[in-house]
Amino acid sequence: MKKLWGILSLSLVAACVPGTLPPGPPESALGFIVRPGAAQSFVFPDPVGEAQRLFRPGPDRRAVALARAGRTVIGVGVREFPGEDRSEPIAWVSGDDGRDAREIVLPQDRPGLWVPTAVAADGDQVLVAGALGGDPRVWASGDAGATWTVSPVQVRGSDLWISTVLRTGGEWLLAGGVVDDALIVTGVPGAWVTAFAGEGGIRGGTVDKAGKAVLFGDRTESNQNGTANRDCTVVWVPGHGWQRGELGCPAERITAAVTLDDGQVVLASSRDLWSRPGVLRR
Repeated sequence: MKKLWGILSLSLVAACVPGTLPPGPPESALGFIVRPGAAQSFVFPDPVGEAQRLFRPGPDRRAVALARAGRTVIGVGVREFPGEDRSEPIAWVSGDDGRDAREIVLPQDRPGLWVPTAVAADGDQVLVAGALGGDPRVWASGDAGATWTVSPVQVRGSDLWISTVLRTGGEWLLAGGVVDDALIVTGVPGAWVTAFAGEGGIRGGTVDKAGKAVLFGDRTESNQNGTANRDCTVVWVPGHGWQRGELGCPAERITAAVTLDDGQVVLASSRDLWSRPGVLRR
């Protein structure tokens, strides 16, 4: 497994760069500052690429996420059946170096098109999120992926999707979207609490040094005539409910988040970086 190393020594660019709009007043950005064009100075891990390298899925199998559970590496993905109206959720479980990986078909409570989307681990506890169409499911393991259970998440809505799983505050956090609202679900299997965090959808996140979630995503903004749309970047942190921050409307979406050893939270698109110091006064 790769270890992330990086040093940021970049100056804040305050001017408005076309297609890379800095946020407004600092209070609207929840402590983040934008660094246009700086993404190439930082290397982010690619969990999907790493899962493909470690487990080498076959032509009918697709890796989607990767996590470490203690000394075990777990990849999750899907086995597809061309020409058939079904797919299977898959986990690959192995040691540190990806050798002797075991493929496990995750349990299913009914047949259909299953698509796991995200995984997280805390010690030997592992949680995978996914869906059967718009009907969300979680797969849980308490023994680092050796055995699994499946259970529904009691939230309903059209166009529902889950992109993110995090472990924070002694419980699990699932995040994504439903229709045009950001969706955040917290708790444990069988006891979930659902919150809608306003316009937009959540694409990913990280956990800061204080153990708090930092989530990123976007919302669609139309011009005054309603003739054109653009994606504007949003960040969410827990506070009184979920606080939203506006990070401008860059040309490229944020695709990755990481918390550095010094506590700094860094968000990145393929071109730009946003960073927040290790201690955020809320």
